[in-house]
Amino acid sequence: MVDQRIDLDTESVSAANAGFSRDGCSGPRCADKGSSPVAVSSRLLRKWPLAASLVLAFASSPAFAQAPAPAPPPTPDAPQAPPPAPAPPPTSDTPPAPAPLPAPTTEAATPPGEAVAPPGEAVAPPGEAVAPPPAEPARAEPDDASTDLGEVIVTARRRNESVQEVPVAISVLGGDALESKGVVNLQTFTREVPSITSFSGNARNTTINIRGLGTGTSSGGAAGLDSGVGFYVDDVYYGRLSQSMLNLIDIERIEVLRGPQGTLFGRNTTAGAISVVTRGPSFTTEGNVDLTVGNYGYILARGTMAGPIVDEKLAARLSIESQTRDGFLYSSQLKDSVQRQESISLRGQLLYRPLPNLEFRLIGDYAKLAQSCCTQTRIGEVTAFDDGTPLPYPFAARIAQFDYIPDPYPYDPRSRRTDVDRQRFFRVTLGGLSLRGDLDLGSHTITSISSGRFWYTNPRNDGDSTALDVNRENNDDDRQKQVSEELRISSSGKNVVDYVGGLYIFYQHLPTLLRRDFGPQAGEYLIAPGTQELTPEERAETLNGAYSRARANNNTLSAAAFGQATWHIIDQLDFTGGLRYTFERKYGNYRLDAFSTYDSSGLSEAQLNVRNSYTRPIPYYELDESWHSLGALATVSATLAENKLAFVTYSRGSKSGGLNLRDLPRDADGSVRPDLLILKPETVDHFEAGLKTQWLGNRITANANVFDTRIRDYQNTVVDLTQQIQRSYITNVGEVRSRGVELEAKARPAEWLDVYAGGTYNLAEFESYETAQCPWEDRSPGSPAQCDFSGTQLPVAPKFAASYGGDITLHLTEGIDGYVGADYSYRSSYRTGTDNTRYSKVGRTGLVNARAGLKAADGRWEANVWSINLLDSLYYFSRTVNEQTGLATGLLGDPRTFGGTFRYYFY
Repeated sequence: MVDQRIDLDTESVSAANAGFSRDGCSGPRCADKGSSPVAVSSRLLRKWPLAASLVLAFASSPAFAQAPAPAPPPTPDAPQAPPPAPAPPPTSDTPPAPAPLPAPTTEAATPPGEAVAPPGEAVAPPGEAVAPPPAEPARAEPDDASTDLGEVIVTARRRNESVQEVPVAISVLGGDALESKGVVNLQTFTREVPSITSFSGNARNTTINIRGLGTGTSSGGAAGLDSGVGFYVDDVYYGRLSQSMLNLIDIERIEVLRGPQGTLFGRNTTAGAISVVTRGPSFTTEGNVDLTVGNYGYILARGTMAGPIVDEKLAARLSIESQTRDGFLYSSQLKDSVQRQESISLRGQLLYRPLPNLEFRLIGDYAKLAQSCCTQTRIGEVTAFDDGTPLPYPFAARIAQFDYIPDPYPYDPRSRRTDVDRQRFFRVTLGGLSLRGDLDLGSHTITSISSGRFWYTNPRNDGDSTALDVNRENNDDDRQKQVSEELRISSSGKNVVDYVGGLYIFYQHLPTLLRRDFGPQAGEYLIAPGTQELTPEERAETLNGAYSRARANNNTLSAAAFGQATWHIIDQLDFTGGLRYTFERKYGNYRLDAFSTYDSSGLSEAQLNVRNSYTRPIPYYELDESWHSLGALATVSATLAENKLAFVTYSRGSKSGGLNLRDLPRDADGSVRPDLLILKPETVDHFEAGLKTQWLGNRITANANVFDTRIRDYQNTVVDLTQQIQRSYITNVGEVRSRGVELEAKARPAEWLDVYAGGTYNLAEFESYETAQCPWEDRSPGSPAQCDFSGTQLPVAPKFAASYGGDITLHLTEGIDGYVGADYSYRSSYRTGTDNTRYSKVGRTGLVNARAGLKAADGRWEANVWSINLLDSLYYFSRTVNEQTGLATGLLGDPRTFGGTFRYYFY
């Protein structure tokens, strides 16, 4: 038995287990074996055919076999990616080329992976390559141009603009740079941006918060509810945020827009938007293959081919990825690792240009993921409330009936062991098709983006996370489908007034099947001795074979009209205004039925009363609600001096209302409480001021923002414990406020050195929340159930966050460069529980990532080694305490992973 007031912070756990090692694992596939070179080699021998076949397929292609001779070597600081293809004819999104600048001795270098617009050249639409001017010899003497950071192009306002000229808080991450760091998915890249906090409890429930606002904590997978962070891939909105958690493939860049973006990005971007831009087809043959091998049996193979089908008319691009990885935990019951992953992703694209001013881009993607997840690690037990009242039926008393001793015991998170006995694959399938058309009419451009997508989930978890047969199923299956259409018109070039306007419509159908199955040991484990004077045998019979099925059907129809214009009042002063009108309707139904695999007619009345408290049906009901909203934006921006931009912004927006189609708390007569069925929309008022600057001939970029966001009718998760089965739901709880400051800087003090740093201080608090559920440790029997949370920090909202790092690139030989780099990311402590319990507190976390490699000066190949969480820090994505048992658990963050990557480019 552990102390009833155990402190479960990461620091104390780390100190208490300082002497433990991972060598005690006894199973034939212990997860820890993944760290040894022998284990990595043996896994590679077993799994190499998939990776090798992919590499050979691309290597044997005609484009690869007939690749032209290497191009002239780029400048010393050029990205490790291959030289881009020649620019296609100007498209509808391409603004007029700026006036040529005086040619430097060497071409201005840019950080790896960032999109640039070379001086005097036009910028291509997202995803298309633009050829740089011929580079000077790689060993030219450096001058001021070799330390120029270059220009980063973004499409945050639906047109190509330099990120330093857009009056919006934006962070831009280059795809090549992320790949060099071993960052391949959303969960890992978000640590590059201090204002983002994210985790995925599983492939269905995903949390992404920007500035402390967004999804909240446990509502990521709730049908009928939406996130406040919009996620877009090639301008297509993803209706379920969990669709973003698979690996990112063939990415050109990622734009993170902080703060409300409701005018142009539309529905549910009250916290911000994440826009992923993929690389597009090319009219010059090019491609790449890469293979990564790492510990924990990690193998990642990728390949891309692009080139013309009909010269200047039709081009294509095909990307494929396959990944396999063993789990980070070892189950002594299954004799295998858990949290394993297997995935495959495909993306194909066609670019058709029937006329010089008309083009179409068709994109299709498909992905499958199977992972054995998402096991919570036991941290400790709590046996009493803070006032000393003993827990009525603690975890130790429950497992004592079965002579069960958890593995490991004493609890040791660092051992990364568990004893779950029913862990099966959680399967996710998703894909979609989009068609973009651009018609350039000279003075303006018409764009159409049509899309259809699907997202299916089949989770299969061990519901009790023990070796006992208690909860066999506690999962939700989804079958989401969506279609959308956006039609917009925008001015071309730079005029006295630049504008964009359009129409948008979105439809989503989301049926969900909720499963709950009880095993033969559920009765004795869940039902406290003495309940209804039942004997141990009667308690066991009460829930044996009981199960329930709930079916929820949720539909969303959203339509909007929007417009935004920028008036260039004088050369140094702009005013931007925008409006968006949105109509939204949500409708659906819900029904919960109870069943039994065994004949329950012989149960006594007392047993049936107890059984019904766990599996009480809910009759069929329907909900149908509509909302109207008007969003607005007003921004004044001024050029204070060369490369110095200041701006102030006010915006007003909203987040969709919602339907609670789930097992809700009920009135005394058992009926669903009508006041909980429908959520009101959130209303947002946002103020921001920013300063974007460049110094010393563009060697240094330094940006700063201050912001203040207020949300009324904030949607928050509440957990109800008035009945035997806890029920979580979303409700409007009051007003919240997020205010703080953000700083970003990057510099190239020398041609061989790139550094960056960023940080944020954020007070994201409940302004008014007087009816909050009290922290669990204060809710002993007879104590008040409600507390005033006004002035407390929101869940999943660290006050301080920072990231910084850099890369050193040196010329080793005439044709080979070497580089080393490291990054550090920090998050202060925050809580992941909706009731603000201290047992949900995630301690402050600092992670170090590192990399080192060699690359050809002509951009043909690159080989590197990398490590994520280099110091093997123990940290958690989330933590909680079971409300009935007092068992404290946590979802562990990834341990130290490392590997090597070889990448080859042909063009």
